[in-house]
Amino acid sequence: MGQKKTAVVLFPHFCNFEIAILLSKLEMVNKPVVFIGASKEIYPCEEGMQTVVDKTYDECDFNEFDSLVITGSYAEGQYILFKDEKLHSIIRKFNEDKKLIAAISSGPMTLCKAGIMKNRKFIAGVEKKWYLEDENIRLKEEDMKGLIGYKDVTKMTKEPDFMLDGNILTALGYRYVEWANEFMRIIKQSKPFLVK
Repeated sequence: MGQKKTAVVLFPHFCNFEIAILLSKLEMVNKPVVFIGASKEIYPCEEGMQTVVDKTYDECDFNEFDSLVITGSYAEGQYILFKDEKLHSIIRKFNEDKKLIAAISSGPMTLCKAGIMKNRKFIAGVEKKWYLEDENIRLKEEDMKGLIGYKDVTKMTKEPDFMLDGNILTALGYRYVEWANEFMRIIKQSKPFLVK
């Protein structure tokens, strides 16, 4: 079997700039990337660029992948991700297999929705109250108990550049370079994760 691939989740209104550096770094080391999504529609990112999924979730053989990437999005994208039970199932499978899951900005909240963050520390570029109050993206306090960084200007300067807890790598959106560098460090070491 060839080199393991990185799956990058595309969806309407995803944030392209948060993953642009990571994609460039993966290309430089010839790491195969497959853009996956719910369907092969044309998805506009937040910046307006039109993107196309390489493979739908149903077309993927997830044994080919060693990592999964989920970018952030404003409310419209979050609403789509929170309804996507097939994606939640994929996230749970990657987690069970101890494969790297990297999420940035509001992306980690999708990991919460998939139910894998209850005993993990993580950083997300969101206001926690949004997820307690908005019925379209509602989470319970216990689903987010590991959230240590969020969209609070005074707090953001005190938080680490990224958080790695087991096989889960998270960061605030403006730390996309540091997050990408850590992702590359992890995939180069090719050692199994020690999941708590």
